[in-house]
Amino acid sequence: MKNKLISLLCAGVILASGLVGCSTASTSKSPATKPLTVENSSENVSATRTISTKLGDVKVSSNPKRVIVQYLMGDVISLGIKPVGISEVYTGAAYHNITAGIKDLGHFGSWDVEAVMLLKPDLIITIDKEQSEKLSKIAPTVYVPYGDISTEERVTLIGQALNKEKEAKEVIGNYHANIEASKKKLQKAGFNNLTISVLEGDQKSMGVKGGKFGTGMVAYNALSLKAPQKVQKNIIDKDSFAEEVSFEVLPEYCGDYIIRNVYEGMDDLTKNKIWNSLPAIKNNRLIEMEFGLSYYTDIYSANAQVNYITNALLKAQSSKVIGKDKQ
Repeated sequence: MKNKLISLLCAGVILASGLVGCSTASTSKSPATKPLTVENSSENVSATRTISTKLGDVKVSSNPKRVIVQYLMGDVISLGIKPVGISEVYTGAAYHNITAGIKDLGHFGSWDVEAVMLLKPDLIITIDKEQSEKLSKIAPTVYVPYGDISTEERVTLIGQALNKEKEAKEVIGNYHANIEASKKKLQKAGFNNLTISVLEGDQKSMGVKGGKFGTGMVAYNALSLKAPQKVQKNIIDKDSFAEEVSFEVLPEYCGDYIIRNVYEGMDDLTKNKIWNSLPAIKNNRLIEMEFGLSYYTDIYSANAQVNYITNALLKAQSSKVIGKDKQ
């Protein structure tokens, strides 16, 4: 497996290149979700509804029973629906155990049309604009412009597609409540005055994440954690997803705490002089998050990340600190 991930969004499509493998342990607590329902056979449903999407109006079943979804599996699961087909799920994903037994169609950028057809879907939810037209010939297809809409707008749209609008409002409300409770804990501990960096990379270069994807989205947007000035100016203010930086300039992008996405086979940085010189590393303020948990930003995964980041930051703060910044 390759040793790094560059997650980019282009025309509403996540182009995940160099996807990495993940370790097998998962330490996050899965958020509560609705009881899941799924049908084993397709049915003719005469009643339809029309929903508006970025690509135009789409007629969907009033009661979709065989749903296929790309990347946003957690949004669908949170609304009580167990899909019949999904894109790949990495070990460590918040819903990894829930999706066991569901047909894995592989990375969403390279789905096989015949494999999709064999599942006899009555609704397809895609984040890939380029595939949308092709998939719409198989079943009603709802394109979700991930990256261009908020979590609330996205879950609302998917709720409309699944005829689960009431459930969507409830899920969003619970998400907001969890965020507010977590923010209060962090503010009480003084994290509103501290900076957080989100990193992923190897010995050659490090990907510094902004607030548009994965852990960065949860840390900076949901939890309102403060980014280092360089990250704010060069990445977040420019509405970028991430920036690849060399180790020579990495210290300029690193805050009081570092969240590093980790995966099986990643480079060991414990002997890297620059890495070890970072205040966050010297002061035991490194938080490692499993790649499978950090990669997905559906509302189910985001809830799990909120819990993980909050608990990990509080734990790191209370641990023994080495260096001049002792607490």
